Amino acid sequence: MAEWEEDGFDAVHSRRLGYDGDDKLVCLISQGESVAVSVALTNRFLRRFVAAFSVVALVHNLFFPYFISAQEDDSLKKAVRLLVEAEKLFEDDKFKEACKLAEKAAEIGKKSPGVLQGSAEILYRSGESKKSVPLFGKVVEMVPESAARNWQRGIALCSVGDFKRGAEQFKIHHDVNPDDVENSAWYFLCVAKTDGIEAAKKTVIPSRGDGREPMMSVLQMLKGELEPDGVMKAALKNTKGATARRRAQFYADLYIGLYHDSLGRPKLAAKHLKQSLGYGDSGYMVDVARVYLADRFPVKKGDTRP
Repeated sequence: MAEWEEDGFDAVHSRRLGYDGDDKLVCLISQGESVAVSVALTNRFLRRFVAAFSVVALVHNLFFPYFISAQEDDSLKKAVRLLVEAEKLFEDDKFKEACKLAEKAAEIGKKSPGVLQGSAEILYRSGESKKSVPLFGKVVEMVPESAARNWQRGIALCSVGDFKRGAEQFKIHHDVNPDDVENSAWYFLCVAKTDGIEAAKKTVIPSRGDGREPMMSVLQMLKGELEPDGVMKAALKNTKGATARRRAQFYADLYIGLYHDSLGRPKLAAKHLKQSLGYGDSGYMVDVARVYLADRFPVKKGDTRP
């Protein structure tokens, strides 16, 4: 989604997490307290995880400004180490091992909404959607003020088929991220699944402008103003450079797939979701495409993907 998918993070986030001269992860977890974890951060994807993990620090710093005991400090250090190790395993496609460490981190750091969020994300991206949902839910319970920004929870709810609560999540996310067309697409899917396609068409969340290709074309598709193939044409026509074009094609296939799912066209939905994984891209939303495809359109024995 728009505010989380890019590599760059604002100064508020970065002040709470960074690297020292020895490449240590330094995480501010409460007022005046910090945790330093010695980790070799050489993998570029791991660095993106560390950037995203600034949310752990941000949530703690905003909502838990109290002095923590030495025992709690040690527990948080251990939980953070486990999450970093889990991310390494995830990047090596060792999903089961990554899940075990993420679950262990969640147990050790169960008082930290940030640790629970990080654990939930790793569980989801590793294909354990059902296990991730309760952890996302605990984060919202512990920090209600953070609920609107937790679009990851909404996607996990969709993956397990809880489209009613998914719709509620994406509806409030619009309040904090008003122009993200991805949010519009997920909300459209949720409403179509719960109240029917006509209701979805009448309640499309607008956008004043999403500059990422082909997002505004996706919005036109949701409104019924553009056919799905027009979204892919826009992705190809309006991007320059191979990397940007592949990225746009990924998003086109992902949201064309969700659109077909909204319309009750499972074969076309599965086809485009599978195609979205063929562009060599990476990141949270690529993981979403893979997990959603596996959860909602499982391959039965003897079947093949379209």
